[in-house]
Amino acid sequence: MLSLWRPAARRTASQCTRRTLSTTPSRRLFSDKEHNDALNVFAAPPPTGQSSSPSTPTTGRVDGGITTEALAAKSSHAVFEVPPDRDPLLHYMTNLIMKHGQYSRASKIVSEMLLHIHTLTRSPPMPIVREAIFKVSPAVRVSTMKMGARVVVTPVSLSERQRTGQGIRWLLEASNNKPGTALQERLAKEIVAVVKGESGALEKKLQMHRSAMVARGSLKTR
Repeated sequence: MLSLWRPAARRTASQCTRRTLSTTPSRRLFSDKEHNDALNVFAAPPPTGQSSSPSTPTTGRVDGGITTEALAAKSSHAVFEVPPDRDPLLHYMTNLIMKHGQYSRASKIVSEMLLHIHTLTRSPPMPIVREAIFKVSPAVRVSTMKMGARVVVTPVSLSERQRTGQGIRWLLEASNNKPGTALQERLAKEIVAVVKGESGALEKKLQMHRSAMVARGSLKTR
């Protein structure tokens, strides 16, 4: 019995250690078509020169979300895809939001944030969350080190976990400028703004990359 249990435990341990934190899920939760459909709601509207029928509603935008035409098109098949209970990305985001060890409260904030994103876009929220975090996550950071009387600035590459963590922190900081009293509502609007390219967190990423490019001359070469 012990000899049968050891291989099973070894396989379980190896599966747990291979579980990576990534903006791309390890198993296919959404097909390419579902992923593209979720992000197509942020596409630019057609040119104004095209004629429209009198019955077509005027083009407008839901508060921080998609156009009214896209909302009407999606209302017939708006299905909320429930994410897995232990998604690594959502678990990591919950840990960064958590304060004073109140994990259940942070988990509720993340769940309601997904509902707000679904309300604003009428699309599955997980592809939008992954796309927003991928867009705002930096690839490098700058490190300052004092060498004698001068300070040397050096670019340092980040691992995927470090990139994702910095991106989520920037999202949380930028969400403070969004209207709303609840964190989940402000964070949902900020994620939608990142996918649309209208977030201040994207400027932070560009500034970080510019600083790393300027400091690349201090790297040691063999």
